[in-house]
Amino acid sequence: MAYNKLNNPRAFPGNSNYGMSLRDYFAGQALAGAMAGDSLPIDAPPELLEQRAQLYYRLADAMLRIRAEEETLTNATAMMGMSI
Repeated sequence: MAYNKLNNPRAFPGNSNYGMSLRDYFAGQALAGAMAGDSLPIDAPPELLEQRAQLYYRLADAMLRIRAEEETLTNATAMMGMSI
């Protein structure tokens, strides 16, 4: 998936172009949840940590895709004068 400002905006928009992307924020939240549930031991082998990092970014990618689909659906129905 190619990212740009439209489908991967800043997580905390403001007057700056700097900061965390929404993709990074989603992945970080998935990591925080895993750490809170002790499902990722701190002394895990590097291979496991890399697999988990890939998983969290795949989850973030899925969230961005669903977000884009929802926005498209919302925009389409609004243009037809409908509400969802």
